[in-house]
Amino acid sequence: MTVMLAAGCRTPFTATGGSLAGWHPVDLSAAVMNEVIRRGGIDAESVDEVWVGCAEPVGAQGANLARAAVLSAGWPEHIGGVVVEAAETSGSAALHGAVAAIESGSVGAVVVVGVSVASIVAPGASALGRAYGRPWGDGPAARVAEFGGLLPPPRAAEATAGLLGIDRAQQDRATTRSLENRRAASTTGLVPVLTHPGTRFNAVRATLVTSDEHRGLNDDPADLPPLFVADGTVTSYSFAPPVDGAAALLLTRGDPTRATADRHTAAADAPARHAADRHTAAADAPARHTADRHAADRHAADRHTAAADAPARRTADRRTADRHAADRHTAGGDANGRGAAADGLGLAELVGTGRAAANPLDAAGGVEAALAKALSQTGADPSDITRWEITETTAAGFLSVCHRLGIDPMSANPDGGTLGVGHAGAAEELRLSVDGVSASAGGDWVAAISAGTTGSAATLWRLLA
Repeated sequence: MTVMLAAGCRTPFTATGGSLAGWHPVDLSAAVMNEVIRRGGIDAESVDEVWVGCAEPVGAQGANLARAAVLSAGWPEHIGGVVVEAAETSGSAALHGAVAAIESGSVGAVVVVGVSVASIVAPGASALGRAYGRPWGDGPAARVAEFGGLLPPPRAAEATAGLLGIDRAQQDRATTRSLENRRAASTTGLVPVLTHPGTRFNAVRATLVTSDEHRGLNDDPADLPPLFVADGTVTSYSFAPPVDGAAALLLTRGDPTRATADRHTAAADAPARHAADRHTAAADAPARHTADRHAADRHAADRHTAAADAPARRTADRRTADRHAADRHTAGGDANGRGAAADGLGLAELVGTGRAAANPLDAAGGVEAALAKALSQTGADPSDITRWEITETTAAGFLSVCHRLGIDPMSANPDGGTLGVGHAGAAEELRLSVDGVSASAGGDWVAAISAGTTGSAATLWRLLA
């Protein structure tokens, strides 16, 4: 079953304590939710579920943030919400869970959100105040005790880079490239939001935040001291600080504009349809039961056929997706004449997903296995990918992932990455897809890769012509 990216958007990413610091995570999520369905040309009634990735689901980001965002957005009360926490891969895990729900046939349209307002819920907050100790306590630590014990993620990235021969000079160069490219880049997936500073004591005129708040370039990063150990390679320059932001994707099965029209027609004619259904059921129950059995037989035959001929089925799915794209362009955008294509985000087909993990001291998180799983669903290989978007919590971690995947770091993140702005948690993971797809053309393949000590994730998109 084909899963389509019908639309995507994100807020600007801003420094903690800055322009977006006073936004409640629920309301910021609701803002991108309403924008993504506008860009997708559907109404909220057409959305079946909301999945939210959140690495720190506590405090203002706790108590089922997804359901709270549905209500804050003014969406129908019957729409449910799911929150997924998977550390560095929370956004990808939420996305992959939504994909599985669509592929199962239980839902037809899902909005996936990644959010992190670090100004309110700081990184690491979910590990505080636990009545029974830290989640990564004695048991997990015992698994790597012989290697010196557990390390914080940035320290693990530094250690992994050292094992791979990635020195400080390489990390500084990768950071400078990310900063410069991010400053020069533009994205059509970005939605302006009102300033909402973190302090209520300053009177600030509400203005629109229309771009990311870029980090400053350092004249000579070699002068900076290491962050962790005296002979370390990670500095404040090659480490992405936490920032505030949210991103959203609209995933659908089939054409979303057609689904909206079908639902409106059904709602307008519900009484007559229900009456006809009741009369038919009463008059022809035996025939209905027979038809049900025949349908079950057909479904069984379809499953056997699908299992025997998966490559042909995938080809048919892609052709169907192409037809949906053509239908969508013919139909146009939403009521304001601004559909997803007009906003710059091309319609894309999700072609592969994969997640994996590795030794908890390995900052690459088994990324090779995650990518292999995603590629195995496509019949493609890494050479078919035209754009690589990879998280950059640290330059050490980014370069380690590139090394493990055999990718030239100079070809990845062509418009800069996390190091150029800062890390917005699960929102950053979805940004990889939003920005990567919006900067690509028909036929391109985009790989969004996230990785860390708790695991890795790969998401593959194919842009439709």
